[in-house]
Amino acid sequence: MKISIIIICDKIRQEKLERLLFGIKPQLKDNVEVILIHESNVKLECPSFPVKVHYFNVPEKQGIPYNRNRGIEKSSGEIIVFIDDDCWVSAGWLEALVGPFDVEKIMVTTSGTHIPHSNFFGDCVSALGFPGGGSLGFENVWRVSSEGFTNHLAAGNCAFRREVFDVIGLFDETLKSGAEDAELSYRIEKAGIPIKYVPNGYAFHEARTTWTSFVSWQIRRGRANYHFKQKVGAIGGFLKLRLWSTKNILIKNKFNWRLPMILFLLFMSFLLQQEGFLLEKKKQR
Repeated sequence: MKISIIIICDKIRQEKLERLLFGIKPQLKDNVEVILIHESNVKLECPSFPVKVHYFNVPEKQGIPYNRNRGIEKSSGEIIVFIDDDCWVSAGWLEALVGPFDVEKIMVTTSGTHIPHSNFFGDCVSALGFPGGGSLGFENVWRVSSEGFTNHLAAGNCAFRREVFDVIGLFDETLKSGAEDAELSYRIEKAGIPIKYVPNGYAFHEARTTWTSFVSWQIRRGRANYHFKQKVGAIGGFLKLRLWSTKNILIKNKFNWRLPMILFLLFMSFLLQQEGFLLEKKKQR
């Protein structure tokens, strides 16, 4: 099967993109293409890239869902893989993520992220389980069945059979502020398509190490939550999931000397997301 790896370059972070490409290079075979989708304000130094890639320029500020959809349209693979440009991968990443497609019934796979040790603040943020599970672990943030299936998609590290999009449609381009992965996960579940969780397909992601980045991230998540609620309606099941994952945070970190800061950040994440939710609600009126 031909595989298309789509990388969305939505910010100017050349060194991080090169790090990802160097990690991908040893895993590439003749049946794999790499596609970079970058906005017109993103300058890429093409000669420094270690692998052959296809570059596609898109308009600025249309949002990540828009950019992901352009990547799908430009790709030719039967299997479509997404990995974010600020991630880097382990040696067996691609094989682990696409391996389950040898089983006919598998239509979607996803994995989490590992957050390397950073500073005190960054390690406390990672303990909250974001992004992609953080140091808490994907399976402690989102439920994974005993058979290895989940109902959540980590859009920054996942793979699809192309025909999935014929069934459920593409990413929702109206969700410019985020939550496109949760909304797509919702449609995948409604369509009865199982998502296979692949533990060994994890990617690495840097920690959020500053208070400013944490605050802006949580407010952005709150804004995204508003639009997600507008799309799906009742979110009682998602609230129960958050309570369950909060319990897991407490259990896993009960002997962690960083627990007071973790609890503070957990509380602040709730307040900041509420602020983001209300700000976006006011903006939409």
